[in-house]
Amino acid sequence: MKKTGFYIIKDKFFEDMPDPYLKGNKAGNRPHYYCFEDTSIEIYWMIPLSSRIDKYRRIMEKKEKDGKPCDILHIVRLDDSRESAFLIQDMFPITEEYIEREYTIAGNHLMLTSEHTAREVEQKARKVIGMLKRGIKFTPTQPDVMAILEKLQQRK
Repeated sequence: MKKTGFYIIKDKFFEDMPDPYLKGNKAGNRPHYYCFEDTSIEIYWMIPLSSRIDKYRRIMEKKEKDGKPCDILHIVRLDDSRESAFLIQDMFPITEEYIEREYTIAGNHLMLTSEHTAREVEQKARKVIGMLKRGIKFTPTQPDVMAILEKLQQRK
């Protein structure tokens, strides 16, 4: 797996980890961004993407208007020239066995090519993971990533 690449997750993952709040596969059409690996336990952290830019932009603007940082979302224009929202608050751990394939456009693996954006997303994601590990919830529809992490670790 290539860091900063986008991947399609196998349906088996969503069957094995039946969390109702995981952002599903959308029939193999939802790309997930590979943010970073927890090398000590061979776990990859994936961030689902959404094309519902207006919805997430409103959430970000409201937070900023209230003087709060918005580390749970990040909107960026990708190399496919469309804007995508990184749903950092919905990120989840996964092992390589659950990766179906690279997410490709016209046969090319979609990658986040901006190092600056990749750093920003990773910074936000590490901050969010720290809060998740302390039991902080961002939304009522947030997947229980600590339970998923525990299940994955038990399988090793």
